[in-house]
Amino acid sequence: SSQIPELGPAIDLSEIAINPNNPSHVFFGSYGGGVLELNNGNFVALYDYTNSSLQTIIPNDKYYIRIGGLAFDQDENLWVTNSGNQSNINMLSVRKANGQWKSFSTFNEMLSFDISKIVIDKNNTKWIILPRGRGLFAFNENGTIDNTNDDNKKYVSVSDENGEIIANDIYSIAVDKDGIVWVGTNKGVPFFYNPENVFDGTNFYAQQVKIPNENPGQANYLLEAETVTAIAIDGANKKWFGTETGGVFLMSADGTQEILHFTKENSPLLSNSIISIAIEPVSGEVFFATDNGIISYRATATEPEENFHNVTVFPNPVRPGYNGTIAINGLISNADVKISDIVGNVVYQTKSEGGQATWNGRNFSGERVKTGVYLVFCTNDDGSKTYATKILFIN
Repeated sequence: SSQIPELGPAIDLSEIAINPNNPSHVFFGSYGGGVLELNNGNFVALYDYTNSSLQTIIPNDKYYIRIGGLAFDQDENLWVTNSGNQSNINMLSVRKANGQWKSFSTFNEMLSFDISKIVIDKNNTKWIILPRGRGLFAFNENGTIDNTNDDNKKYVSVSDENGEIIANDIYSIAVDKDGIVWVGTNKGVPFFYNPENVFDGTNFYAQQVKIPNENPGQANYLLEAETVTAIAIDGANKKWFGTETGGVFLMSADGTQEILHFTKENSPLLSNSIISIAIEPVSGEVFFATDNGIISYRATATEPEENFHNVTVFPNPVRPGYNGTIAINGLISNADVKISDIVGNVVYQTKSEGGQATWNGRNFSGERVKTGVYLVFCTNDDGSKTYATKILFIN
């Protein structure tokens, strides 16, 4: 705040939303001071009840404009949950792409104060976490922000196909690359496979990932003994789950296989109590915010590209004594990567995780490859897009 004197009451910056079309255009949500807008690191505006549709709990007090969540939709509109305002009704606002603000009378008066996180799915439906025990709220303005007559809205219980409640204490939520909505609860991670059906109710219910246990024919539900406080989806659609007391889990895209489990006991993780998880899309670095500070992990999955125009290899050349991972970045999702010597003998083959493939510098027999130039061939699933580059290996 010393570098941005205009911050004023916006001192507890707990939420962030980055413009998907301009990574330098960033909004911060403050739990008390409204919404802060920056562009290229420079102050643009601080939105409160005087210059936006945001509201305060205490009349004429700019220190009580509580922001629970921020999210951009596909049209560059910024949606904001405005917890515990005076009316207790107009708790959802949008800053349109043209800069105009509007609030929505979406909630009933008995809802209570604290609505929090908001995510937006591929159908442009907004999913909002309600106070503990109340589940979720789904809202879709049908592409007409200024016409509320065609809005769809619904309170959503996290219940199974028989109507039995799985859990309505919601702590986190995320939409994966297949459009599935994953919900972090005090009893694991249920998911909604077909969120497009939320308003008409057709075959709409929460499901749970079953993971076979040591007893034949029996299974446990994914993280059913954990309170899941954070969810992040990596470039390969794998799931990072942060928990209240059990550290961090990395699961396969479908949630059935545990890939990693970090705790403070088996890793440099600062605490087993995870507050949030964020992934840097270009590098794939994963940041864990805990109750004891922030630490990061350099993962293998990055966000995929649409084409092979920006492929990079690092390190290149690979010098004597280097025994780490060689990263081939800037790939199309699920790209097939083959590495061969100069005469065409394939020494290694793999698939990209999101936009990155990795190689340990060894051949199929586990031996370090010899000094020389190695060719890297990249293709997409159907072979319609290809790319070739080189790696120089020095021993």
